[in-house]
Amino acid sequence: MSERVLRLRIHGLGKDFPLRDGRDTAARALRRLVTARDGGPGCIRALVDVSFEVHAGEMVGVVGNNGAGKTTLLKLIAGIHRPSRGEIERRGDLSLLSGLGVGMVPDLTVRENVYLYGAICRLHRARIRGIFDEIIAWAELADFVSAPLRTLSTGMTARLAFSIARHNEAPILLLDEAMTAGDERFRRRCEEHFVACRGRDMAMLMTSHSLELVERFCERTLWLRSGEQMAFGETAAVLSAYRRWAS
Repeated sequence: MSERVLRLRIHGLGKDFPLRDGRDTAARALRRLVTARDGGPGCIRALVDVSFEVHAGEMVGVVGNNGAGKTTLLKLIAGIHRPSRGEIERRGDLSLLSGLGVGMVPDLTVRENVYLYGAICRLHRARIRGIFDEIIAWAELADFVSAPLRTLSTGMTARLAFSIARHNEAPILLLDEAMTAGDERFRRRCEEHFVACRGRDMAMLMTSHSLELVERFCERTLWLRSGEQMAFGETAAVLSAYRRWAS
């Protein structure tokens, strides 16, 4: 692992969210966005002292029950939230994919949504134009290019979104439950893409409730429980401990 390029380093990361008292104001909301203070009796500790690293060519899994802090962790790394404590070191551009298809517009056509979601995935319009036919072919939507997105099934929309998102070339990619929709064939094709990504210069951090998916593709895994880091290390050992706790 030492010869790989370090892309992401998290050290002592913590996040506190203040409890609301029903008297929130615009000024208070703005102050929460621009300040980061240690928690107290009026705060919920969403993350506590989390530390790990992700290297280029590596996919790291993040597991835990609902409310464990997985999505909060990714939002902190992406800069959506400010940390209350700790350090986040990012080496390279970053992209967060949180829910396939979020941002697509049902009344726009498939063609229009390819450009819209491509922009959300930080793809330049010229690049989208060059790979448009390949995106449609991978998603198997050649007969629906001019159809409104709302006429597609959930699985078809997921295929389209992933077909676009897989072209994202950010050195750091955060995937928040990116494969929760779609049928078994779609999941297999997504997995083929992950296999192809191994060894690239990209570092990937993936939250998932699918322990089987994490087991197949992640060399190392982080286990969170109620915001606390329970384990980080070789995937088989971490998932074994997690399964014992969950059983």
